[in-house]
This record gives sequence, C-alpha cells and structure tokens, in this order.
Amino acid sequence: MTKHQHPDAVGFGARLARLRKAAGYTQHQLADEIGATRRQIAYYESESEHPPANLLADLARVLNVSTDDLLGLNGSR
Repeated sequence: MTKHQHPDAVGFGARLARLRKAAGYTQHQLADEIGATRRQIAYYESESEHPPANLLADLARVLNVSTDDLLGLNGSR
C-alpha cells in the first residue's frame, strides 16, 4: 500500500478481476476479446499494480466501464 492509498482501496488487479467476473468473462474469454493472452490477464489480476496502458481502452470497452472506473478514479472499489 502506498503512503497516500486509502486502507480500503482496491488495487488495479483486484478491481480488474472483480469487473471481469461481474461481466461474466473468464480470463481466457477476456483475453480473446482484447487480443491478449490468458497469462497476461492473470498477471494483471494478481501480480501487477501497474495497469497496462496499451490495453486500458479495450478492457474498459469490453467490460462496459469507463477507464476511470477501471483505474479506480471514481471512488469505485
């Protein structure tokens, strides 16, 4: 957790996993939709707190959320 992060804040990976599941996608299905690999999705969901800039717009479009929501900038958790 960073110095300025709220203790209840959810990181990018956990948020991505939650949004993916809410949209009804498996990691493999989401990867296919955005032209990535399942391994990339698994990495972003579990090990990375750094959003994939080149995939943000596609992830947001497929998951039917804004990029701000995906990044947690709208107070979403």
